Amino acid sequence: MVKVMYEDIVVGEVVTNRSMTVYEALELIGFNEQEFIEANGFDDIDYNDFKLVY
Repeated sequence: MVKVMYEDIVVGEVVTNRSMTVYEALELIGFNEQEFIEANGFDDIDYNDFKLVY
């Protein structure tokens, strides 16, 4: 199980048996940037702040 994190916020989880990029994980969880920004009160997000926690 891999957790997709933005800073300290869990964005989603992916079950996988291989390594992947943040962009692949975001695609698999159906990440919607605009919904995430609105739900968390951000003005914008920095994709460099995403990380995968195995």
